[in-house]
Amino acid sequence: MFSNIIFFITAAFGFLCIANLFAKNKHQEHSLINKYLFIIIAVNAARFFFHGIQDAYPETKITSFVITLDVSTIMLMPCLYLYFYNILNENKFESMNLLHFIVPFLVGIEYIIINFFKPDNVELLKKIFFFVSISFYLTYAIFGFLLLYKNGWSRKTDIKAIQKQNNLIKKWTLFLYVCFILMLLTRVATSLISKNPGSFNNNYLWISALLWMSIFVTLILTPEILYGYNFLNKTIDEATEKVVLGSVWHIEGTIIPVSSERDKKIDEKMKPLLMEYLHQIEELSFHTHAFRNPDLSLDEIAVALKIPISHINFVFKYHCNESFTDYKKIVRIHDATKLLESGYLNENKVETLSAAVGFSSYNTFIVAFKSITGVTTQEYVKRL
Repeated sequence: MFSNIIFFITAAFGFLCIANLFAKNKHQEHSLINKYLFIIIAVNAARFFFHGIQDAYPETKITSFVITLDVSTIMLMPCLYLYFYNILNENKFESMNLLHFIVPFLVGIEYIIINFFKPDNVELLKKIFFFVSISFYLTYAIFGFLLLYKNGWSRKTDIKAIQKQNNLIKKWTLFLYVCFILMLLTRVATSLISKNPGSFNNNYLWISALLWMSIFVTLILTPEILYGYNFLNKTIDEATEKVVLGSVWHIEGTIIPVSSERDKKIDEKMKPLLMEYLHQIEELSFHTHAFRNPDLSLDEIAVALKIPISHINFVFKYHCNESFTDYKKIVRIHDATKLLESGYLNENKVETLSAAVGFSSYNTFIVAFKSITGVTTQEYVKRL
């Protein structure tokens, strides 16, 4: 009864997670929803749902279907690896990725045939399936670890907004990876306890269900995970009539206490105007070429927006998590990515691009571009 409840609750969170992902795509939030993540969630939501039905209503003849779902989990390790690769590189789907699924597909078909036709050496074939599938899991577990360790968990940047997203994705990928390893260990342990490798012992399946429940809940409660590492460019592209750089602006209260009497008076005047000011600053930043001026100052922003200079200074001092210098880098690098996407390098050099978006130093541009996007300009173009 206990395990049955866990199965249904896990399935419910899984289906809710899928609905949440579809809702985000519908509202064009450009979240990192790829085929691999969808497969991982959908297979397990369905799996635990039908396990719950089978346990609650033993008379239903769905055993073969449930076994098929259990066997299909061998596909999840390449899905997980490709999901990690997609987060790190944000590349489009490639047909070559299907090669990762040849071995698990053939092994899965073999097990299903064994289960239906039950040949004389069925136990031996089940043991072969068990050891092949565990070896396959371990291989992809190693590949996944090397991929994340070299390209994800070690990413560094001086931009606070990027640091926040990098740390979030690092914790998420580490959590997801550890959960998969725990599921693998649970699978091995239950097979050894039952002394029947190759058969699916569901007595301890509730442990995996709890792990999947935690994964689904994490996805639902932390949607920022879905944006991937190139978080700022994705959120900036959504800019319409709202403030989108939530990780850059400190909206609730101030970053540091307002101490001087002069600033306290400005704070009172600005409270009802803050969101409008932030929106105007973002409009100037991303819908004009103002930041292409290498000598742009806060005074010039105040003049362009017709906002008192004291108010602009207050915004960047008390409500911006980045220094004005780093904020300019964010805006200019986003400008650079848009130029790259329009084919700017077809007729120009990277040095020209650096100057065009407002950087006075080529080296500063190169460092800032890699820091914010996670790749070089050449790598960014290749992705396109």
